[in-house]
Amino acid sequence: MKIILVFMLIFFSFQSLALSQKRGLGVMLGNPTGLNGKYWLKDNQAVDAGAGWSFGRHTNFSIHSDFLFHSKDALIFRDDYNLDLYYGLGGRMEFAGEIELGVRLPIGVVHELEGVESDVFMELAPVWDFVSHQGLEIHIVLGSRYYF
Repeated sequence: MKIILVFMLIFFSFQSLALSQKRGLGVMLGNPTGLNGKYWLKDNQAVDAGAGWSFGRHTNFSIHSDFLFHSKDALIFRDDYNLDLYYGLGGRMEFAGEIELGVRLPIGVVHELEGVESDVFMELAPVWDFVSHQGLEIHIVLGSRYYF
């Protein structure tokens, strides 16, 4: 029953992304590994969401969402690649026998690919669980999204 509720939550979350002018959907690899979506609110603000398998103490299904602030072209890699720096605040729910809730503090870099409506990103997000389990977990992911 919990899994059905989670899939319904994810479906309706991604349905709300469809109302945006700029929205993306893609994959993330690392901890967690799964799907990732992004909804741009303004030029420098976005909301992202992810669902996948978290590989912490145990392998469990996990969902998260973050409110993000972007600093455009904050870094330059090899004089050719502009990287946006982003940071934010969000929440995470993990299904580990009991439901665990935590606060996420993501920070990352993203590069928008020229000529195609997509990006690649790398993110580090400390997660402090406070319901059902207390403790710190680190999420590190690499990913890519296609914008439509």
